[in-house]
Formats: sequence, C-alpha cells, structure tokens
Amino acid sequence: MQKFVIHSWLRRVLAVLAVALVCSACGRRVQVAAPQVVPEPVFYMQKEGTFTLPSAPKISVVGMGQNSGTMRVVMQMIRHAHLRPKLVPLQKDSDIELLIYDTVNPELGSEGYLLEVRSSGISLSANTEVGLLYGFQTLVQMLPTDVSSSNYRSITLPECTVLDYPRFPFRGLCVDLGGLRPTDKELRRWVDVLCTYKMNRLCMRMPRGEGDAEPTAGGVQEWSAGAELVAYAAARGVQLSLCGDTVGGDTALFDLVQLGEGRPAVVSHVLREGLALARAGERVVMNMDEYCCLDYYQADPRYQPAAAQGMLTLQDAYRFDPAPIGTNQHVAAGVLGGYATLTVPLFGSWREAEYMLLPRLLATAEALWTPQKGRDWMRFRRSVEEQKDRLEARGYQFCEGSFTPQFEARRVDAETMNISIATEVPNTYIFYTLDGSTPTRSSSIYLGPINLRRGTHIKIRPVYKNEPRDSVYEYVIR
Repeated sequence: MQKFVIHSWLRRVLAVLAVALVCSACGRRVQVAAPQVVPEPVFYMQKEGTFTLPSAPKISVVGMGQNSGTMRVVMQMIRHAHLRPKLVPLQKDSDIELLIYDTVNPELGSEGYLLEVRSSGISLSANTEVGLLYGFQTLVQMLPTDVSSSNYRSITLPECTVLDYPRFPFRGLCVDLGGLRPTDKELRRWVDVLCTYKMNRLCMRMPRGEGDAEPTAGGVQEWSAGAELVAYAAARGVQLSLCGDTVGGDTALFDLVQLGEGRPAVVSHVLREGLALARAGERVVMNMDEYCCLDYYQADPRYQPAAAQGMLTLQDAYRFDPAPIGTNQHVAAGVLGGYATLTVPLFGSWREAEYMLLPRLLATAEALWTPQKGRDWMRFRRSVEEQKDRLEARGYQFCEGSFTPQFEARRVDAETMNISIATEVPNTYIFYTLDGSTPTRSSSIYLGPINLRRGTHIKIRPVYKNEPRDSVYEYVIR
C-alpha cells in the first residue's frame, strides 16, 4: 500500500509539472519591434501605437468567399503560426479584416496590397486574392521568427502602414530536373517558399530524348499529380511551367494551367538566347549567370558541398537588376521580369539543392519585387539574418552565407595601409593575429579599421553564433 501511495503521489506531481510546462509554453507573450520583411515593401511607416494579436484571432472577410482557395491558404498559414483563427461576420469586432476592393485601386495593380496595423485591429486589402495573399505573407513576417515552431498567448505588433506592389510581374525560379523526378511533397515545399517571398513562377526543365513529343496534358498527369499540384501552386500565386528543348536549340516553356474540369492544359512560350520571350516577343524575362545561376558556390569552396565551378555569393546575387539605372526607357519598359536557375541533379538530392537555393533566392525575390530606390544591401543582409531563423523554424535547408573576409585597403603613407575587414554575414566576430600564430578567441578582435605596415602577415578566424566558421584565412598586406 505504501508503495502504491508513493507512486500515485509521484504521478500527480509529474502530471502537475507537465501541465505547468505546457501552460508556460502556451503563455508566452511577445512584443515585436520593427519587422524585417523580405522583399522590402514599396512603402512602410511605423507609428507609436501597438496592437496585440490574441492566440485565437477573429477574422472577417469581405469580397471573397470564406471557402475560397486563398482563404484556405490564409487559414492554413495562421494555424501553422500556432494561432487558432475564428471566422466572424463583418459586423462583429474582428482582429483581422481581409478585404477585396469592389472598385479597383489602380495604385496596387493585380498583385499589390495595403496592410494597416491599427490599435483597434489589422486591416488587409487588395484588388485581387493574390494581392491579399502577398499582404498576408508580409503580416506573417511581422510575427516572431519562431512562430511556426512555438506557441504564443499574444503577439504585440507595432502600428504601421504598408503599401506594396511588385516592380516586375514575372518573378521566377527555373529548375533543371535532368532525370530527377521530385515528389509532390518536395515541389510543394518549394512552392511554399516561393510564395513566402512573393515569387510567382516555378519553371521545371525536363530534357526530352530524340523523337519525344511535346508535353501534353496527359504527359503532365503521368509525371506528377497534375491538376492537384497545379491547383496547389495556383492557390499560392505560383504558376507552374515545364521546359523542354525544341528545334534549333531554343527552349520551350509550357505553362501548366487548370481547366474547369480539373485537367491541366499546356500553353507554350519560347526562351531564346537566354531571354524568355513570354508574349510572342513583346516583353522579355532577364537571366544573367553572374547573378542568377545558383549552381555556383555561394561561399568558400573548401568548406562547402560540391557545386559547379564559379562563385555566386548572396551579395553577388543581390546585385541582379533586370533593368539597371541607365537602361534605355523603351528597353526597360519591355522587361517583364527575371528568374534564378538551379540544376538539381548536380547536388544529389532535393534537400541538398535546397541548400543551394536558400538564402540566395531571397536576393532574386527582392531584385524583382522591390523598386530600385528601396534596395539596400546593408539592410537586406540584416533582414536575411531574421529570415534564416524563420526558414530554420520551418525545416528548410540553407547556407549560413560566406565568411570569407572582405578587405578594403586605403593608403595612409608609403609604408602603411588602413585596412577594413568585413564578412557577408552580419554579427560575425573576426579574431586576428599579426605574429604568425593561429587566432583563438583570446586573440585580438577586429572592432574597426586598423593601420598595418605593408608586408604584415595577418591571420583571421571568423566566429558566428559562437562557433568558428570555415578555417583560418591568411593574407599579406601589400
């Protein structure tokens, strides 16, 4: 009897402890500071007030059905954020109001949105369901980075206004699948991440053997779930395409669209000389290997998985601009957008290819969405740090970035140079020595530009998130 009583008491104590742990996890409250959204919106203004979003937000919908494809995606996103949404009529007080305009707002176009966080609640409005979806992606990026893997009792957001729309209508990723046939689950993961960063095209290149016919609806269904996959992507604002070689070495782009009966249909365009002629040559889609080929190494090859020879860091990818300043206005007006490319079979598996995709895809996304005047590398690299936390919480593979030291040398006098050292990744500590010894955490830490005599042998060790990265880099000051 004594033994039974003790065991019963232990079980009660353990049960109370378990409940306390669960409650403490569910009881977290957080106040969000200025959000780090990617791509950077066209306009963002933060105000002094706040709004606290409860764990069970009330949502009202105007201008579209509560069971529409977009609303199903929105509700799924809210639940993935460990919130428990409840749909309510418009007349009742709601925490989030979603509105499709009955009169078109010309400033927003077909993919833009207006997001307002007020002290009384959140209002999100757009001309289309796609615009509403993109606006909701921005709202999700305002939530804590671990919201997909943690529970919050409430989340306090800053009052703000976001007005946003894309710079280019075609924002894509073209993947060469070779003989690899990804599963629908793998493709959906990439559709999800494209939607997160407001990319709207996923083109899959599958070379055909000699004598093979052009892709057909039946062939599409045979290769994948066809209509289901097309519908899944379309509900997230992503158009799926298949690519194949044609006579003369051109590449045909076959858009997969959904018919009323649920069957996928195929619409053909042509890619020539590296430019996608998307409307019979009226407008073009830009792609430049030096900024867009994600097959290349993204950091020091000595410390990275095998990749194609060449280097394309996150900072390199951020330099992509389909219509840079100085482009003839008639040419610029004809640019439809751009896309990044990735050859999946080079990397052995879909997950390894995902490591090559991220976070460089974010640089392409911002190049194609954000206006030129809103782009800033130093701000973007800080935003990517937050996005890496979000990607990790969702289980995506990604590269931390390049830790190769970046030097800037300025002449002080005939014998002395002023040296600035940085890395692509913010919050990286740089330990260094000048006596030939290997740097440790007890060595000098770089805090700002230093004067070094020509011929000085400097050794550098980068440390990020309390872990040494890469190895020791050695340089001689010239």
